[in-house]
Amino acid sequence: MEPVRRLKIDFEKELISPIQLYLMSILNTSAIVYDIDGEVIGEVNASPYCKTLRFISERKDLCLSYSRELAKSAIQFKKTFEDVCPGGLTMLSMPLCLDDKTVIGAHCVTISNPLRSKFSVYDIAAQFHVDARILWDAVKKTPLIPRPILKIAREQAILSTDLMSKLMGRMYILKQSEATMAKKYHDAEEFFRIHKNEQVFNHGKFIA
Repeated sequence: MEPVRRLKIDFEKELISPIQLYLMSILNTSAIVYDIDGEVIGEVNASPYCKTLRFISERKDLCLSYSRELAKSAIQFKKTFEDVCPGGLTMLSMPLCLDDKTVIGAHCVTISNPLRSKFSVYDIAAQFHVDARILWDAVKKTPLIPRPILKIAREQAILSTDLMSKLMGRMYILKQSEATMAKKYHDAEEFFRIHKNEQVFNHGKFIA
């Protein structure tokens, strides 16, 4: 297996956020973008169910810890991982790549509807230390992903991740080019400055 290069870059949040929002307008779940160190860059929760587990429950760390570990696996092995999160949702974790060998982060997306069994929801509520009635109410308030969309949810998540990768790759290349050009201009200015100082010095010696 070819070695995977991990690269720390500055993410353009204004580029990835609209993609996340668009994806969540389709799936009504949650999406998190991580950088190469596993730090959250952007998070969008369109689901009252996910928001309750993530921000209201006493064990709000469960969801984030789980998705972070899944993201680290995607980064380490540069491949997509799919599993069921502690909240009972199918989660897809995909690497964000600059090219075939360079990984810059990961994109985690839940691609299923919350469980509609009261017994299952109450069991999850106990695990997250949250009032079961609150969680059940959140389930009822969470719009169902329509069946036709549910069938292509995985594909939508992968396409949005690919778009993020391409945009970030393009921005990285542009920034690298700008930095290279700036260095060239600086070197040229420095060369002419030194050359000019030498001329002045030599002219002064000649007059003396």
